[in-house]
Amino acid sequence: MKNIDMNNSEKNTLQNELQKLEHVHSELSLNEVKKQQSHQHCMLCGTEPTFGLKLNFYSDQNGDVWLKTKGSIHHQGYRGILHGGFIAALLDASMCNLIFNQGAEAVTGDMNIRYLAEIPMTSDIIVHAKIVKNYLTLYKVEADIYVDQKLMAKSHARFMKR
Repeated sequence: MKNIDMNNSEKNTLQNELQKLEHVHSELSLNEVKKQQSHQHCMLCGTEPTFGLKLNFYSDQNGDVWLKTKGSIHHQGYRGILHGGFIAALLDASMCNLIFNQGAEAVTGDMNIRYLAEIPMTSDIIVHAKIVKNYLTLYKVEADIYVDQKLMAKSHARFMKR
C-alpha cells in the first residue's frame, strides 16, 4: 500500500508541475505507464537493478509521457551540472516508455539531442515525450527536458519496433 501512496504523491507533484508549463493548456489526467517485464533490468526505469533509478513514467490523455525526477552527484559531469550522457539517457528512457505505453516494444535506431543550457545537478527535471509519427515498423518520437519551466534539452529519435 505504501508504494501506491508514494506513486499517487509522485503523480500529484508531477501534475502540479505540468500546470506551470506554458504549452500545457489543460489539466492533464495522468496514469502510470505499466512496467515491461522485458525491461525490468533497465538502469533508469527497471525495478530490478540495485543501483537503478526505478523511475516511474506517466501518460496523459493524449498518449504523451511525462517524468519528474531530480539529478544527484552520481549524475554529475562538470562540477555542479548534469552529465550530457545522463540527460541523453533520460530522454531515451522517456521515449522508450512512450512506446511501451502504446503496447509495443522498440529499440533506439538513432537519436539527435540539442543541449540548450546546462542543467544544475540537483534540479527538479520534467521530461515530456510524444509520438510524431508511427509507421509499420518505426516510431518517430520527440522528447524535451524542462527545469523551472525552461526548455533545457530536446531530442528527436527513431525507434524500431521489436
